[in-house]
Amino acid sequence: MTMTMDFQDEILNDTRQRHTQQMPTSVQILSTLTFAAFAIPVTIVALNIFWPAGVVIALILAWRGGFAPTGPAAAPPRDMGEAVQSLVPTTAQKTSGNASFDAYRASMIDRLEQEQTDFEAFLARLRTAKDQSEFERYMDDRATRTALDDVQEPEQLDR
Repeated sequence: MTMTMDFQDEILNDTRQRHTQQMPTSVQILSTLTFAAFAIPVTIVALNIFWPAGVVIALILAWRGGFAPTGPAAAPPRDMGEAVQSLVPTTAQKTSGNASFDAYRASMIDRLEQEQTDFEAFLARLRTAKDQSEFERYMDDRATRTALDDVQEPEQLDR
C-alpha cells in the first residue's frame, strides 16, 4: 500500500516539476524572432494606413514587453485530454434545482425538436415539389422541341 502511495507521489511531483520548468532559451528566441517578423511590419503598415491603430498596436507591444513566452511548458497529453473533456458538453440534462423550470425546459426542448422535425419534413416536401415541377417543365419543353423538329423536318424535305 505504501509503495503504491509513494509511486503516486513521485508521479505527482514529476508532473508538478514539468509544469514549473521554463521553456528552453532557443524556443524563446525563435518565438520572439518569429513574432517580431510579423509584428513589426504589421505595426508599420497600421501606422501608415490608420495611425491610431498603429499607435495602439505599438503601445500594446510595449506594455507586454514584446513576445517572450516564459510560461510553463504545455501540459502532458493526459491533462490535455481532461481539459478537452471538461469543455465537451454532456448529453445528460442537468437540473437547475427548480422543478418547475426543469419541466418547462424539457417541454420547450421537446416542442422545438418536434418543430425542427416538422420543418425538415416540410423542406423535403418543398424540394420534392420543386424537383417535380422542374422535371415536368423539362419534359414539356422536350416534347415541344420534339414536336417542332417533327414539323420542321417535313418542310425541309419538301424543298
